[in-house]
Amino acid sequence: MARQALGKGLGALIKKTVAKDTEETQQPQVDESRIILAKADEILTSPFQPRRRFNEEQISELADSIRERGLLQPLIVRLVDGKYELIAGERRLRAVRSLGMTEVKIVVHDASDLEVAELTLIENLQREDLTPLEEAEQYKLLQTQFGMKQEVIARHVGKSRVVVANMVRLLDLAAPVKELLEKAEISVGHAKVLLQIKDDEAAQIAAATRVAEQGLTVRQTEQLVKAILNPENGMPHIPVKRALPEAYEQVCRQLSSDFGTKVNINLKGKNNGVIEIPYIGKDELVRILQLFGINFPH
Repeated sequence: MARQALGKGLGALIKKTVAKDTEETQQPQVDESRIILAKADEILTSPFQPRRRFNEEQISELADSIRERGLLQPLIVRLVDGKYELIAGERRLRAVRSLGMTEVKIVVHDASDLEVAELTLIENLQREDLTPLEEAEQYKLLQTQFGMKQEVIARHVGKSRVVVANMVRLLDLAAPVKELLEKAEISVGHAKVLLQIKDDEAAQIAAATRVAEQGLTVRQTEQLVKAILNPENGMPHIPVKRALPEAYEQVCRQLSSDFGTKVNINLKGKNNGVIEIPYIGKDELVRILQLFGINFPH
């Protein structure tokens, strides 16, 4: 079983030899004697990294910082079969490689597979960096590969067992429904309701598609799913989302391009409506706010 210290994140494991893997601009507390140089193209990425999505714009900004100031934080790695494998710092490694740098500063630490898997999950959760499915997949990995019970996982990541269990259940969604969740076209709340349609994948996909296309609320989704599971009661009347005039569609496309995420306009009346800018993870929220000239408060 993982050590209890793991619940405190990477800093607890390496005992403040480096700063938490956040912004490159933070100055780490590093024992200089432990820093060595390694070839950047020979460092392996972690097989336990839960994140599949990396913001290329942020990596480019990080690369600019490294070009001007150098790499302030060394990468944290471990030795696996004689090769260096990342524990923390994949964004920095990607930035370094994009600059064509051949060598990078590293600190080698001894860590087991379980420690690395849990640490990468905790660090990403602390940054609110994961999509719901990425988070769910990492919980599942801790369960299946390392035999951790949901109660133990919940305690280590600071969540309730029910939350962990519900997140893992998202992996039972049909693939097209998962894709809608990954794109933030439906929410976790919608997904939990759609999981009730577990014996008819086609019906689940059709319901999820309707939720996304018509912009149904979670409450409306509950009504829809109840009608699907109990067809004798008939379909509820759910107001159909108004189709946007072409001019509004053009505005949505332009805004989506400008913000790098799907932007929606929901008309509420003849001259009223709501502009929705969905985001996945804190990094994306910070990026969008910066486009408005707003700094996210820490």
